[in-house]
Amino acid sequence: MKREKLVRKVGPWVSGDLFFNRDREMESLIERILAGDHLLMVAQRRIGKTSMMREAARLLGDRAHCLHVDLQDACTPADAIVELSLAAREHVGLWPRVKETFRNALGSVEEVGMDELVVKLRTGVTGSWQAKGRRVMAELAKADRPVVIFMDELPILVNRILKGGDYTLTPDRIQQADVFVSFLRAATIQHQGRIVLVVAGSIGMGPVLRQAGLSATLNTLATFCVEPWSEGTAKDCLDALARNYNLTWEAGAKQEVVNRLGCAIPHHVQMYFDFLLEERRRSGSTAITVGAVGTVYRTKMLSSQGHGELSHFEERLKMVLGPALMPLAIDLLTETAKVGVLSPEAASLLSLEHLREPQVGHEALREVLSILEHDGYLRRELNEYRFISTLLRDWWLGRFGFTYIPVDERRSAR
Repeated sequence: MKREKLVRKVGPWVSGDLFFNRDREMESLIERILAGDHLLMVAQRRIGKTSMMREAARLLGDRAHCLHVDLQDACTPADAIVELSLAAREHVGLWPRVKETFRNALGSVEEVGMDELVVKLRTGVTGSWQAKGRRVMAELAKADRPVVIFMDELPILVNRILKGGDYTLTPDRIQQADVFVSFLRAATIQHQGRIVLVVAGSIGMGPVLRQAGLSATLNTLATFCVEPWSEGTAKDCLDALARNYNLTWEAGAKQEVVNRLGCAIPHHVQMYFDFLLEERRRSGSTAITVGAVGTVYRTKMLSSQGHGELSHFEERLKMVLGPALMPLAIDLLTETAKVGVLSPEAASLLSLEHLREPQVGHEALREVLSILEHDGYLRRELNEYRFISTLLRDWWLGRFGFTYIPVDERRSAR
C-alpha cells in the first residue's frame, strides 16, 4: 500500500509496513486464492513476487494455513517433499499430521534439532517420494481450513531435474520431471478447494516446460501477471523513502531516476535510492539533485557494486538456456544494447553465426527470443526487439559491449 514514509529495504522479501503499493494486485491475488484458484505468477525478475506471496499470507491471516516452500536449493522431487514437510512445522494444526506420515523415520522423538530433522525426513522420503508426497498432501487437505502452498523457485527445481549438471535434456530426465510436475497437477485436482498452489520463480516456468514438451502438465495453474510499477508509483515510493530520511528532491531529480531505470522494477527503485542516500550522507547535503542522480547511476548502479545485483539476470538466463544457446543470447542482447534495437536481419545473421545449419539456427533463435521476451529482457515492438529496462541495457552494454561489433558494421567492413 502507499505510505507517507518508507524504510529502505534492499535484498530479501518484504511484507507489512515495508510492503509498498500493489493494492489492486493484492486484492486480486487474495480473491483468487480464496476462490481456490491455483496460480502461476508471471513477472520480470526482481519485481517482488516473493514479497507478494509473503504479504498475501499475512493478509489471509486465519482464513488459511499458508506454507512458504523455497525450492531454490532443491535438486530432486524428494527435496521438494522434504521442504514442503518442513514448512508445515510452523503450523500447530498441520505439523502433527505431517509428522505422522514420517513416523518410521522420526521414531518416537517428539522434538529434534533442525539439522537432525532434515536428515530424518530425507531418510523417510528416500525411494518413495511419490508415496510420501501423496500422504503429506492428503494430510494437509484434512486441515481445519484451506492450505495455501506458496512454492517459490519451482521452475529452478524443474529445470535442474530436466537438465542436470550438464544442461542436457535426456529421455530419463524428461520422464522424471514429467512425473514430478504431474504429481503436483494431480494434487491440485484431487484436493481442489482444500489445497491451493501458488507458484513463482526467478526463471519462467513456461519456457522450462516447453523445452521438454511438458507444457500441458501444469495446465491447472492460471496465469497471474505482475507488472512493473507505474512511473507514478515509483515516484511515490521515492517520495516516501526521502521523507523517512529527511531528504528532499530537486526539481526533475525523481524523473531522472525513473528515466535512468527505464522500467520501474521495485527492487531497482529501492537499490537506486539506497545508493543516493549513502551519497548524500557523504556529501552532507539533504537535497537529491539531478546531478547526484546521474553520478550515482554511473558510479554505483553500473559499477561493480551494482553488478552483483544485475549479474543475477545473466546467471538465471544461463540456467535456462545452458552453454549451447547462451552465447547466442549474449550476442542478441549485446546487439540490442549497442544498436538500440534488434532487427530480424541482425537476429537471423547472429543465429547462423552461432548455429551453422539454417533450420537449426532459426529454431534456436525462436526459442531464445521467446525466453528473452517471456522473462522480461526484451519486448517486441512491431518487427523489432528492444530492452525493457534501461538499467539492464546499460549494464549489459558495459558487461559485453566493449569488444562487440554490431552486425551492420561488420557487413560494411567486408
